[in-house]
Amino acid sequence: MAKSRGGVQEGEIALILNSNILFSIVIAGRRSKAYRVVEKYELELFMSEEALIEFHRHAERLKRYSRKDFEVKAILAFTLVHIVPRELYGDRIKEAYSIAKRFDPKDTPFIALALKLSIPIWTEDKDIIKYGFQTRKYTALDTTAVEELLSGKSLENVLQKLALRAGLK
Repeated sequence: MAKSRGGVQEGEIALILNSNILFSIVIAGRRSKAYRVVEKYELELFMSEEALIEFHRHAERLKRYSRKDFEVKAILAFTLVHIVPRELYGDRIKEAYSIAKRFDPKDTPFIALALKLSIPIWTEDKDIIKYGFQTRKYTALDTTAVEELLSGKSLENVLQKLALRAGLK
C-alpha cells in the first residue's frame, strides 16, 4: 500500500476539478479529452460543495447538450470526485474572494479549496489560469497541461508552456 500524503496516496496526482471540466465529461463522455485523461491516469479529484449546487442548477441545460445517457454520465462523473464540504475550506473563502472578484466571484470556492489543499485547479477557464500566474497564490492548469504533467514533464516546463498558450509570455 502506498503512503498517504494528506489523504492522497503517493503516486497519485491530486487536483481541484473546476465545473467546466466536470461538465465536459458529462456532456461529451468518452469524446471528452478530460475523460480520456481521467481514464488513463490515476488521479485524486476534489470539488467544492458549491460545484454540486452549480451542477444541479445547470442540469437541465447540460442534459440538452448531452447526446444520451445523461444520468449515467452524471453519476459516473461524480464517482470520480470527492465533494469537499465548505466547512473544510471556509477559512480561505475571504482570501479566495479577494482574488476571484477581479474576474468572477463565482470561482471563489475553487480557489479557496486550492488554497486550503495546496493543489492545482484543473480548468479551462483562462481567467482562473491567468490570475493564478499573476497572484502566485495558487496554480491552475488546463487539460493539456494536466496531460503533460501526468506524462512526466516537469511542473516548471508545463507552466512555461501554459503561460505561452495563455498569452502571458
